[in-house]
Amino acid sequence: MTDLEISRALALAIGWDDVEVFMWGVMVKTSTSGIWRDFDYRDWRVTAPIAERYDQFPRLINGMWWTPHGTNADTPQKAIAMAVIGSKK
Repeated sequence: MTDLEISRALALAIGWDDVEVFMWGVMVKTSTSGIWRDFDYRDWRVTAPIAERYDQFPRLINGMWWTPHGTNADTPQKAIAMAVIGSKK
């Protein structure tokens, strides 16, 4: 998955409706009440509250970030995003 696809899948996994998630160029935008905001899983302001809500705090083990869900990735934000996406499938 590309970073853009991960951001979109994460937004949908945490409850955004498909009509509220819009891929604009290289960004995913989410909207409530017509106000569009950037949604990028690589941004800690997006990912940290999601990690807390879903209890997915990754740990660095042998150069990879692992979540309690068993997902690994090269960055902690990606590990959190992939764990939450995977848990909603």
